[in-house]
Amino acid sequence: MMSPFKRTVLIAAAGLLSACVSARSTPASHGVEAPPNIILIIADDLGYGDLSVYGGERIQTPHIDTLAADGVRFTNGYVTAAVCAPSRAALLSGRYQQRFGYEFNPVRRDLEGVGIPADVRILPEYLRERGYRTALVGKWHLGRTRETHPMNHGFDEFVGLLPGATGYLVEPSEGDEWLPDPLPGSPQGFWPMRLERGYEREERTGGYLTDILTDEAIGFIGRNRDRPFFLTLAYNAPHTPLQASALYLERYAHIEDPSARIYAAMVSAMDDGVGRVMAALREQGLSERTLVIFVSDNGCAAYVGAGVCSNAPLRGSKATYLEGGVRVPMIASWPGHLPRGRVHEQPIVSFDWTATILAAAGAETGSAPLDGVDLLPLIAALEPSSAAIVWRTSPNYAVREGDWKLIVAERADGAGMITYLFNLEADPQERVNRAAERPEIVQQLQRSYEAWSAQMQPPSFDSERRLAAPLAPNDPPVNLYN
Repeated sequence: MMSPFKRTVLIAAAGLLSACVSARSTPASHGVEAPPNIILIIADDLGYGDLSVYGGERIQTPHIDTLAADGVRFTNGYVTAAVCAPSRAALLSGRYQQRFGYEFNPVRRDLEGVGIPADVRILPEYLRERGYRTALVGKWHLGRTRETHPMNHGFDEFVGLLPGATGYLVEPSEGDEWLPDPLPGSPQGFWPMRLERGYEREERTGGYLTDILTDEAIGFIGRNRDRPFFLTLAYNAPHTPLQASALYLERYAHIEDPSARIYAAMVSAMDDGVGRVMAALREQGLSERTLVIFVSDNGCAAYVGAGVCSNAPLRGSKATYLEGGVRVPMIASWPGHLPRGRVHEQPIVSFDWTATILAAAGAETGSAPLDGVDLLPLIAALEPSSAAIVWRTSPNYAVREGDWKLIVAERADGAGMITYLFNLEADPQERVNRAAERPEIVQQLQRSYEAWSAQMQPPSFDSERRLAAPLAPNDPPVNLYN
C-alpha cells in the first residue's frame, strides 16, 4: 500500500490544501443509542515529556497514564498555535483560528475585549442545541468582557478565570511554596488566586486552585448524571505562576531546585484531578457513556527555567514552531467505542476533536465549515487526519506535510527571513536544515502555505511580544513566534 506521504507528493499542493481545509458536512453519529457525555480536559503549557506515559521520568502521572492505557494515546498530536489563546480558539471552533482573525495571543491590557467573534459558533453552542448541559470549569482566555464571556458562547455554567493566568493560592500557608512569575512583564510579588463564577467575581478564603476546579467538575458531573453533558475542564496548571500546596510538594521533596519541585507538584495535582474525575464517572456509572479527551494547548515554556519542564524528546518549547512548541500530549478514552491501549502515530490536529465530538453527539453544524475531521474512523484505520498542517503568526509561518516541515521566520534583528526545512522522520529533533539541498520541497510547501493563506483572514489584532531564539547550533536568532 502506498504510504500517506507518497500519496501526498503526487498531488498538487494547492489542491491538497483545498481538500484539507474545505468545508465538511457533519459526519454521521457512531451508532450510539443516546448522545454520549463529553469531557474535554485541557492542560495549560504542559510539555510532551512532562507525563510519564510519554516517557517522562521526573514527574509521575499515574492517573493520566491510566487514561491512556484505557484508550488511545496520540504521538503526533498537533495544536494550531504555540501559545494559549489562538490554540484554544481553534480547538473550540473546529477551525483554523486565522479564519476569523484570531492569530496572536492577546497579551496587552488594551486587548481584553478581544475574543471569538459573535458570529463564530463553538462547541457548546452546537451541543446545547442537541440537549446538552454545558459548562466551562477553568481557563477561558478568549475575552474578558461581558460580550466575549464564555456564557455568551454557549456555556450554561462557568467558574474559573477569564484571563490567561492567575495564582493558585489565596495566600500561602505553612508548607506551600511559590515563586515570582518568570515571564518578563509579569507580577513579581505573590500573585493571589482570582476566580469568577458566572459573570461575578468569587472570593475564596483558601484552597488550591487545581483542587477547586476538580471539585467543581465533579459537582457538575453529579448534577447532570441523568442528562447528556459537555464539560470543558480547562486546568491552568502547570502555567505560571509557579505555586504549589504542601500536599503535592511532599511528593517531590527530593527535588532540590525550587522551580522544578513546584512545577512537578503542579503537574501532580492536575494528575490527581484527572484521577478524581475518572473515579466520579465510575461511581456514577457513566464511564461507558462518556468520551474523555485530554490535550495540552501548547508545549511547556522554556522561561520557567532549564530542566524545570520537559518537551523531550522534542526540541523547542512554547512560542516556537519547533515540535516542542506545537506537538503535545493527546489522549482519548471511551470504553466500548475506542480501543484500549492503542498508540496512534499518524498526525492529527486539535480541531479534529471538535469534529469528532460533534459526530459523536449527532450535532448539526449547518453550513459552518470545519477544518477538522471525525477521528474515530481514522483511529481504526491508523490514518492521518490531514494531508498538511499549517501555522501562521505573520510574517512567520510553518507547514508540515508528510515527513517534511518548513519553517519561515524573520531574523530577530529584522533583517529578512530565514528558511528551514526539516525531515521529521530522519531528524525528529529538527537539527539539520535541508532547505538548500531540497529546494523543490521548499517550493512545494511554500505553495501549500500560499494556497492555505489565501483562504484565511488577516489578523484582527496585533501582538507586541516577540520571542527570539536560534533554531539550530550557530544559527542567528529568529522570531519563531510573535
